[in-house]
Amino acid sequence: MARYLTLFKYSTEGARGFQKDKGSGRLAAVKRAVEGLGGRLESLYWMPAGEYTGMALWEFPDAASFAAFGSTVAASGMFTEIKTYDLLSSEEMDRAFDKGVSYRPPGG
Repeated sequence: MARYLTLFKYSTEGARGFQKDKGSGRLAAVKRAVEGLGGRLESLYWMPAGEYTGMALWEFPDAASFAAFGSTVAASGMFTEIKTYDLLSSEEMDRAFDKGVSYRPPGG
């Protein structure tokens, strides 16, 4: 499964909805959506004193499933910023380094 880290900021309207739903309400809604796509929410943390509203760690069976989730969330209009990063384990990085790549840099 592909793993991702997402940092997000709620819009003003999103923050109002968050206050209404509370943390546990948002957790339940997000888990349902992720699991409906065959994914797993590993953790969801709120960061009230930071630059972002919260962060999530999740796994999805493939990039298309994550894209379906992410594009739906982004289209909701409840966020001012969403940043997502692919996460690779040490073993996955080792496999990446072991792959042969034939590449010539510009001018090289």
